[in-house]
Amino acid sequence: MAKSEWDNACTQVSACALTGATAFFAGIPDAAVVVNGPLWCSFYARRYLEKQCPSLPERFFCSQADNEAVVYGTEACLLETLDTLKEKCSPSVILIINNCSVGLIGDDLAGIARQANLGCPVVCMDGGGLVGGFWEGYRAATQKYFEMLELPSCSAIDPRAVNLLGLSVGYYNAVTDLEELRRVLLMAGYRLHVSPGLGSSVGEMAFMRRAAINLVVHEELGGELARQLQKQYDMPYVSLLPPYGIEQTVSWIDTLKIHVPSNPVAAGNFLRKEANSRQQEFRTAIADMERFWGDLWFEQAVVAAPGSVAIGLARALRLEWADIGALTVVAHDGPMAGPMPSYVDSILDGAASSKEIENRLKNLSGGLLLGSGSEKAFLRQQSIAGTVCCNIALPVYDEVILTGRPFMGLRGAANLLERLWNNFAAEKQRRSNDG
Repeated sequence: MAKSEWDNACTQVSACALTGATAFFAGIPDAAVVVNGPLWCSFYARRYLEKQCPSLPERFFCSQADNEAVVYGTEACLLETLDTLKEKCSPSVILIINNCSVGLIGDDLAGIARQANLGCPVVCMDGGGLVGGFWEGYRAATQKYFEMLELPSCSAIDPRAVNLLGLSVGYYNAVTDLEELRRVLLMAGYRLHVSPGLGSSVGEMAFMRRAAINLVVHEELGGELARQLQKQYDMPYVSLLPPYGIEQTVSWIDTLKIHVPSNPVAAGNFLRKEANSRQQEFRTAIADMERFWGDLWFEQAVVAAPGSVAIGLARALRLEWADIGALTVVAHDGPMAGPMPSYVDSILDGAASSKEIENRLKNLSGGLLLGSGSEKAFLRQQSIAGTVCCNIALPVYDEVILTGRPFMGLRGAANLLERLWNNFAAEKQRRSNDG
């Protein structure tokens, strides 16, 4: 990567549509994926997703289409791959997805799937970079899936059941975040019904209409699906920022109550009790840190992640966790819709604002970066020293999370605030040693 170019680093945070579509089906535990294309293309998608979804290799296949297949068609190698799939697993749904080059051939994927007698529904689509990036692929996959499988009506709706939309194994620490959201909902008197694309099976998703509401966690992933389900099945939905930080988590539940009343017995009391307890714990711990290390203050801060993640974390960062001079959000998924929030100073398109992003990162010495491994790599290559960094988005090259510590919710607030202070103190210690 050329040292002066952010464009090349940016490609590492914007995976192709094939990876995005695969991410949705990877998050369905009884789904299988077949990449119709060269082996290297499937390796990229698998490598991007398998750390968040360890079961994926067992249900992930590739036709290994070679140069001859690209010219004359992929029917033979795809049928052979589908026969292998039938021997190794019994999925409830299969995604067959063309990569860029194979997508230009025009093979009848649905017809080939019928020849294979797979015994379950099959979703066929093109997913190369020619049709967009990760987010376009994810949205296209969800649309095709729910268009193909009609959801049966339910005789009774559970008034406390909530579906969470827009969650994905393609987002960093997503599985642990889901468990914290489940816990927060339970404390507030709700029940998590299904989460398409992150842990819910085909059978569970078939009864989505039992839930009282669809709650969109990541608008860039789940917003279109929520509107599709509303139009097709008259399912109500609400799209909120992901609940990062104490105040935002409480507000997340309070807003949900406006749309779906909670159990009067619970009514958020358990949630508020824990929120107040954690606030007191934070104040006590941080008071000691401030006496020794000073205030958690940064003249410049950059939050770089998919749009909903970046905006949600920027809000918690400025309003709850730290004092910030200038706060820049870099949205990996592209331009943000709607007005800029008051707690953000500027929002940059992760794909189209390369030079401006590059300049912000070059001026981040002594500042704060919440981002991915690509932004951190750029800082290292530019020899930008003294920046406090924290991973919040894929790709991540320099840490492994094995302890089940979320980013969202009340426990997530404690985890991220702990990371910020520990990294802040460690960076100050390095500067002291170097000075």
